[in-house]
Amino acid sequence: MKGKKKKIILIAAVLIAASAACAYALMRSGAIPADTVAASRGTVTETIEETGVVTSRRVSVVLAKSNYDIRSVLCETGDLVEAGATLMITDIATGDSDVKSLEAQAAGLEAQAAQARQNVSRLWTLYENGAVSRNEYDTAETLEKELSAQLQALRYTIRSVRENAPENRVEAPRSGVVTERFVSEGDTAVMGTPLVEISDMNDLYIRVSLFADDAVKVRAGDRVILTDRPDVTCRVEKLSPKVNEEISELGIVQKRVDAEISANAWDGFILGGDVKLEIVTDEGEDVIAVPRKAVFSLNGADFVYTVQEGRASLRPVELGRKGKDFYEIRANLEEGERVIVSPDDAIEDGSRVDLRA
Repeated sequence: MKGKKKKIILIAAVLIAASAACAYALMRSGAIPADTVAASRGTVTETIEETGVVTSRRVSVVLAKSNYDIRSVLCETGDLVEAGATLMITDIATGDSDVKSLEAQAAGLEAQAAQARQNVSRLWTLYENGAVSRNEYDTAETLEKELSAQLQALRYTIRSVRENAPENRVEAPRSGVVTERFVSEGDTAVMGTPLVEISDMNDLYIRVSLFADDAVKVRAGDRVILTDRPDVTCRVEKLSPKVNEEISELGIVQKRVDAEISANAWDGFILGGDVKLEIVTDEGEDVIAVPRKAVFSLNGADFVYTVQEGRASLRPVELGRKGKDFYEIRANLEEGERVIVSPDDAIEDGSRVDLRA
């Protein structure tokens, strides 16, 4: 008999548990799954995300001063050079030929002028003896003066060419690093074309082009976070006072403002390299914050869904700072209240929810 009683009690317990499970399932039927999080105090940071370029404030591009062939190259990209160092040797072919051509013209003109002077002297003797007219003498004298004037002008031109002609050495205008070399040994350089670029690697900054609407939020001194180098301390150094129009890759005209960003260390950075960054425009500490995905707009107002006794409750809120991941809530939400993150479209005010967190 005792054995039968134990079996009856066990069966009854199983039936009670099954009934409770069924009741719980019925109670939860129609509940919408929802992820929740408690509103908490923390720091909300507003930032502007952009990509900057590492740039040198002092860059010199050495240009060819004449047409010449590059006889030898004495520098390579990456070389550290001092001001006045020889970078290249040229043959100065065009400069030499110009001077030689002018000198040949001068020699011929000088011979003509000497002959004209002799002729003037001869005609003067003939004129005094009545052998030639005054007009013949005056014509010869005028020719001699013209030739002398031409010779004097040509000599001045030769001096100018010699003084302004480039030497057969291309020198570094400043100390720095050779960041680009545009010609090689054996190339022919045309006057005005670039030969070498030299950059001062001790005077770097990050150049960033901001949308005009974003630039009005930025001030000199604002903190900058480098996405890949958060250990480096950066600040906005200055902003251009002028808006520039730039053409995007899609051909759209954009109004942009240039900004310069300083850093306390440059190890690991490459001149011309891209840098992903965030400019901090506003920051609030110890404020009530919720995930950005918990907030949504409805009829021009901002709302969240709080959870009250297992049901979603539509709650209007006043937003403050808007960070990348979190929003500040300035009114109508208390610390510790749970809000639904990324609420399902099926959730409405009063909907039963199945909390997953």
